[in-house]
Order: sequence, then C-alpha cells, then structure tokens
Amino acid sequence: MSTVSDINTEQLNKMDWEDILDTLEAQKCILFLGSVAFQLGENDLDQAIQQWLGLPDPEHPHVKLYNDDGFMLLRKNRYKRKVIASLHNFYSQAFPETELAFSQLARLPFNVIVTLPPDNLLARTFDNLGLEYLQDSYFKHRQAPATFTAPTAGKPLIYNLLGNIEEPESLVLTHQDFFAYMESMFTSNGMHEDLKLTLENAERYIFLGLPYERWYFQLLLRMLSMQDLKEVERLALQEFENPRLHELYTEEFKIDFVPPDFGAFLNRLFHECESSELLKDLPKPEHIVDEGLNSEQLQELVAQGKTEQAMQQLKLRLQASQPRSKELLTSLIVLRNRYKLLQQREMRGTIDSRDLSVENAQIVEELVGLIHQSAEL
Repeated sequence: MSTVSDINTEQLNKMDWEDILDTLEAQKCILFLGSVAFQLGENDLDQAIQQWLGLPDPEHPHVKLYNDDGFMLLRKNRYKRKVIASLHNFYSQAFPETELAFSQLARLPFNVIVTLPPDNLLARTFDNLGLEYLQDSYFKHRQAPATFTAPTAGKPLIYNLLGNIEEPESLVLTHQDFFAYMESMFTSNGMHEDLKLTLENAERYIFLGLPYERWYFQLLLRMLSMQDLKEVERLALQEFENPRLHELYTEEFKIDFVPPDFGAFLNRLFHECESSELLKDLPKPEHIVDEGLNSEQLQELVAQGKTEQAMQQLKLRLQASQPRSKELLTSLIVLRNRYKLLQQREMRGTIDSRDLSVENAQIVEELVGLIHQSAEL
C-alpha cells in the first residue's frame, strides 16, 4: 500500500523539471507565495493570527467578526490602528521553521516573488543571508513609483500584492478594504507598467499555498489578467475537497495541480536547481577580527544620524557573540527591514513628513535599546 510520501514522490517525479529550470534560468518563471509557506506546526496562518488576536471572541473589544474568508468586521473603523499594531507584533516574531524554508527559497533563481501575506519575513531572510533583493507592494489608490528597477535572479523583486504591514494604509483587512483595492486595480496605476509587462511576459507561474477556495481569489486572478495568458504554464499546490472547484481552476485558469506538500515541493525544486548549478551563492561570511565598535561608539553613530552604519556595526558585534546574541540578532534584522521600507516609502512619497519623523524616531529608539542590550551579553 502506497503512503502519502510515496504518492507525492511519484507525482513530483512526473513533473517536467527540465522545462521548469529552463524558465527559471530564462527569468520567465514567477512565484506566487501564499500563507501555506508559514510553517506553524498544527495551525495555519489564519488560525495563528486569530489566536494572537484573541479570536473568535464575541466580546472582543475591537473585532466584531473574523470571517472565513480572512476579512474582519471591526466594531469601529478607528480600531483598525490597534488591530494593525497587534498584527505588526505578530509578524515581527521569529518563525524558525518558516525562516528555514525561506532560506532555501531565497537561493532559488526567481526574479519576481509575489506574496499575498503582508509580512516581510522573506525579505528579512534575504537580509540575514546577505542576499540582495528589491521590495515593493501594491498601495491602493496610490500611483506606482516613477522609476522601476528591472528585477533579476541575483536581485529579485519581493512584491506584496495585498499591502505591507509597515504601510498600514495599504493593508487589506476588511471587505471595505478589498472593494477599495479592486476599484484601485481597475482605475489607477498602482502597479508599475514595467512590472505588469514582466508578469505578462512570463512563461510559467508557480502558485504555492494560495487561497483558491476563497471567493475573492478568482477576482484577483482576473484582475491580473491571468485567464487571458493562454501560453503560460501554471503549477499549484492544493488538495480540493470540492471537485467542482478543482475543475474550475483547471479548466478556467489552466492550472495544473501537484501534491499539496509545500516542503516536499520546495526541497525537490532546491535539489533540482542545485544539481543544475542554478542556486545563488551565499556571500562569504565577514571575517570578524574583534567585536567591533563598543556601545558608546555605536550610540555616537546613531546621534550623528548614521542609522544604517550603526545597524551594520551592531550586526557585526552581535555575530561575534553568537549563540548568546541570536534573539537580539533576529530583532535587529526585523528593525533593519523596517528601516529599509521606511526609506522606500520616503522615496516614493507614500508617507507624510510627520509620520516619517515619528516612525524614524521609533526605529532609532529601538536601535538604541538593542545597543544597550548588546552591552550586557
């Protein structure tokens, strides 16, 4: 009798890996990443978020209802700020199993990775590995940046399709947010034309863990014109209880489904890329002669407004103190990612000058706190 593992292996063996690798090497393969990528033990991402927020709870002070489609009904619109703050704390946690999977994913030669969750964990993983990347997100009713840097396998674009947790106004949390998002997709230029062309010119899409069963996902596919791209190969991981839903996606959107084991698929893809020498090399670790600058010198860099330099020097200091500094190093990676995103928002003009000052001050304050903690190691 065949086991689930045997069935997965058999189906993976039947896949045309040579063609998948060809499209990857030609930078014609786009990855769409959903919530299944979060390795959270027995819970999926939605369940983990509900637990974090204390839902479902009919007496919850801010959220009246958390729908099966993942959208919330807030008791008052002004409570959104409190919910977003809590979600920010959730996504700022360390996710060791997910980070391990993302460490493999970051070395694969995708030039564009589109994510649905609004987190920055993949970008943080790139930072931790010392790999280069570009980052952007869709911001409803905002113009796309005037310039566009073409992504490459060596410097891919990580694109948050439904907003970024660091830009609260971009998030899609409620039905009202989603309808505003759809209106924006139809009427504005929130996505740069060159990015649209990159998506349209792709020869293969790989969908990992997207919410096919939710009513709005078909709308997203249609808004991205994916039903019109007849020559594009589409692979996806999913196991449908409803055969009609399976038929809809296979016939309407021409999606070929493979075994729903994210880890097995990722491991096989990593192995195939490794065998074909397509993996990105990791940068050589920096040689640490000593522990770098002391706390007073690091604080002086911060006082001079040299935030990025202070972060880099603190990183060297913490690396020299591993494994004792592992938790602080993770916190620094999260903080550096926030700082990078804040700089991007400033360049794009998507943040008010007052909010910019407040958020920059918060980052500096947290950085000084990390410097103080590093002195106690």
